[in-house]
Amino acid sequence: MDTITMNTDALTAVGLAVLVLDEQNQIIDGNVSAFQLLGREPDEVIGKSVLSLLPLTVLHEREATCPKAPKLIMAQELVVRAPTESPLFLSVSVSSCTDALGQVRSTVLMRDVSAERRDLDIAQKELALSAHAIQRAKIGVFEYDPATDTVTVSAVWRELLEIAPDEQLDMQEEWRSRVHPDDLAIAIRPVQLCLEGLVERASCEYRLQSRDRTHWRWMQTNIAVLHRDSSGSATRIVGAQIDVSERKQTEEDLQRSLEQFRSSFEHAPIGKAIVRLDGRWLKVNSALCNLFGYTEEELLQTDFQSLTHPDDLEADLANAAPLIKGEINSYKMEKRYIRSNGAVMWCLLSVGLVRDGQGRPDHGVAQVVDITEQRRLDQLKSDFIAVVSHELRTPLTSVLGAVSLLETFEDEGFSDEVQRLLFIAKTNGERLRNLINDILDFQKFSAHQMRFTIVPCPVASLVEETLLANLALVDKYTVRFKPTLPDRSLVGLIDPKRFHQIMANLLTNAAKFAHPETEIEVTANGLGSTIRVSISNIGPGIPDSFHNLVFKPFSQAENPSDRKSGGTGLGLSITKQIVEQMGGTIGFESAPGALTTFWFTFQATSSGTLGSESK
Repeated sequence: MDTITMNTDALTAVGLAVLVLDEQNQIIDGNVSAFQLLGREPDEVIGKSVLSLLPLTVLHEREATCPKAPKLIMAQELVVRAPTESPLFLSVSVSSCTDALGQVRSTVLMRDVSAERRDLDIAQKELALSAHAIQRAKIGVFEYDPATDTVTVSAVWRELLEIAPDEQLDMQEEWRSRVHPDDLAIAIRPVQLCLEGLVERASCEYRLQSRDRTHWRWMQTNIAVLHRDSSGSATRIVGAQIDVSERKQTEEDLQRSLEQFRSSFEHAPIGKAIVRLDGRWLKVNSALCNLFGYTEEELLQTDFQSLTHPDDLEADLANAAPLIKGEINSYKMEKRYIRSNGAVMWCLLSVGLVRDGQGRPDHGVAQVVDITEQRRLDQLKSDFIAVVSHELRTPLTSVLGAVSLLETFEDEGFSDEVQRLLFIAKTNGERLRNLINDILDFQKFSAHQMRFTIVPCPVASLVEETLLANLALVDKYTVRFKPTLPDRSLVGLIDPKRFHQIMANLLTNAAKFAHPETEIEVTANGLGSTIRVSISNIGPGIPDSFHNLVFKPFSQAENPSDRKSGGTGLGLSITKQIVEQMGGTIGFESAPGALTTFWFTFQATSSGTLGSESK
């Protein structure tokens, strides 16, 4: 057995793939591992040039006489493709020697490094991704050498400190000069801890001044020991630095918001509480404690159910149920509570839901306002309205009836002075009656006690009827009515009596403020499922400062001492309540010294149906 064969057998034993070549680089022998690696049978390989299987770049010419010891003439990595397999990454080394017969032989050793190449590719890709992520995340990396007290920084680190890539500076000196004086000890502490062997990792946050010294930014630095020597001393320390100014600003804003909430909660003049979903108090402010007459500790031992008047508890729980389930976000109600001394008080309760990070109901925020006095005043107002209704309107009706009766006595020959007094009495009596009626209507609408009879009505006919019923305004204010009814087939769902009341109020308002000898245009148009009626006049317009008060009760644009236009200031407020309680909307547009338009809407229907009565 020659040396080449023995070497081949030995290499086979250790799992290496071997090919033996002659002087012409033809394969004359090989082991099983080689044939299996190449995916070929021996007879497919023996006698062929090795270059047909392996793309070896160089095969040195052999010397005429080679030493008997093997001589390495080439080593390289290459890619080959087996007949039925995916590409192979091979590490190949070629050595040559002279055998016992004086013939030059070459040995090709092959090792499959595909797995190593795949691992290397993965590592390189991960490294590239990491580098890209670091670049995109603006993470500045640096390495500190304790032995030489020098630091090496990355391009992003330079960018964070606004230092140009080619700018030559003492990085440590530049960094130290820009760290806030109050934060310098904090900023260098992580490195000191690592050098002293107390920790392997440390971090800190500090303020760093901008290059132009105009503002401060917050930085976060994370330090880690990369290597220690045999004595335990750190020889390499690496760190990463990022700008956390936005996060710090968010934290400061959040802290400010929390402080504002805490302050507004604790020092609010009205009762506030944070309530668990089961009704127990989590936190209460001093105003709520004073309202119920308990100390904070005593109140926190109770729940809202035990303090609620028994007659109101069912309604409160019914309101709270959908909020607890997360179906609604808030509710509001008037209810009675029982104070610590047993007294009953009326309160306006407003509750808002707070959800957790997953959107689930977590707790409620309650606001409790004492309205006991307001309820007492409301009762007084109701009593007053009752007095007006029964004790004032009834005799006034009798007085007006008597005055009207006297006016019929034409044969009595009343003097001019008496007739003038009768006219004044009747006029002022009617104004007083209108005022009383407006007050009573306002009270009923405000309390939602007015009944409506909603029926399908032809809109064009209703508009024409209301214009005829209010023709007295034409003579009184020297104006003209102009109906514009392009679609006489419009049918609306409305209470005819309340429609007349709406139109009377809006026509009176338009006539009062129209320029003499001008037209008041009344239009009705269909808008899908609704109908819009508009009343327009040309006059001084509504001052911008009065826009928000137009529909407020007892509001009048003119000086109260100027009674030329008359009125109680309740007409538009009553009109708004009528329209909204019938399911419509009302509004206006006004230009100073030009056109003013009041409009309202109500539901439309395409066919007459049975009317329905509603409150």
